[in-house]
Amino acid sequence: MQGSTQQRLEQLVELLRLDPGLPEQLPGEEGAMVRGALAGQSIYEIASDAGAAESRVWQVLSSAARQASGRKIEQVETGGLGSDTDPGVTGGYGDTGFGSIGNEPPEPIPDEPNESSSEPGGSNVADAR
Repeated sequence: MQGSTQQRLEQLVELLRLDPGLPEQLPGEEGAMVRGALAGQSIYEIASDAGAAESRVWQVLSSAARQASGRKIEQVETGGLGSDTDPGVTGGYGDTGFGSIGNEPPEPIPDEPNESSSEPGGSNVADAR
């Protein structure tokens, strides 16, 4: 497993060397990760220096290697089940296509209360006569 990780890193570094000015074009943390890889640091060392996960370092180096090699980088927007990445006017709430999520207000009852209502706060019209 270690050999394949090292081979993958070497392939990325080889691509990164195609554009020597790339680290200066990248934002601070990403540029530092690329500089670390070009300096021969391991993924673990780069992650430790950046205070980031190793998966983040792989992601940054892979993206930078694509950029250095001239391949187009396409951003992919992903979301989990039920996530609404474009909420529109509803703010992401409401019908999900999976049925009601239970956040609807109660149905209004426009009828007048019953005349014989004896509930607290209700009008007792029959007694007022």
